[in-house]
Amino acid sequence: MSLWPINNKRPIIAGPCALESRQQLKASVKLLKKYDIPVFRACLWKPRTKPGWDGIGYLGVGMLLEETLSAGMIPATEVVTARHAECLAESIKAFDPQAKMLLWIGARNQNHFEVSEIARILSRGPEGIYLMFKNQMWEDEAHWLGIAEHLLEHGFPRERLLTCHRGFAPGKTPNPHNLRNIPEFEMSMRVKSKLSIPTIFDPSHIGGSPENIHSMMKQALTYNYDGFIIEVHPHPVIAKTDSKQQLAPHQFEELLHLIDNQSVVHQHLNGD
Repeated sequence: MSLWPINNKRPIIAGPCALESRQQLKASVKLLKKYDIPVFRACLWKPRTKPGWDGIGYLGVGMLLEETLSAGMIPATEVVTARHAECLAESIKAFDPQAKMLLWIGARNQNHFEVSEIARILSRGPEGIYLMFKNQMWEDEAHWLGIAEHLLEHGFPRERLLTCHRGFAPGKTPNPHNLRNIPEFEMSMRVKSKLSIPTIFDPSHIGGSPENIHSMMKQALTYNYDGFIIEVHPHPVIAKTDSKQQLAPHQFEELLHLIDNQSVVHQHLNGD
């Protein structure tokens, strides 16, 4: 069983950084349905570098499921704690136990005790729940692989596990293009090969700006990623979080043209 709907040509997860209101959610769902995006992302909880608005929280769970499932989309959101995972698992079971849902563990919450408990909870079902984990913030291949080992060790099935490359926090590495995070394309491909699970690319958290997102996507399309996760907002200028890296509708459309055109070239070169 795959996360992506059968015959969907766009293995893309897209939506706003965070769920802010019912109005914003409806507008975002309508926009992404227009482009046949199968998986809708919106964070309910937002870990922050500094104190600030940290998400709509539990109040948004029902809202997210109602608006996405009724539109035939797969809801996706980050879980920061085991309690979040338990709430979402029970909620999707109540809404539709046969529905698919994607949860992910972000770069900031790599505590293996919490990660292991999340795996234990989600391993009990429903079976439509997929779990994605992003690479940690510091550059270390062994740690990235270790996250998968903790998840698998505590019962989460490999066939519903994904990973995501969102880049590493800038440090001593040169950063002439002022990226938000530094990509390590070759490492991500090694991790994919070693784990044998789908690997998603996150141009939003790597690029940090529309121009850089486009540039990073162009590079990523030369590698064998299984999908992309992209932040899109109906009105980025008023977004409560990450306003600089959320694409406006016209910018998202331009990125889709790049993805689709590159996919056609790839299929032609490979004789598909």
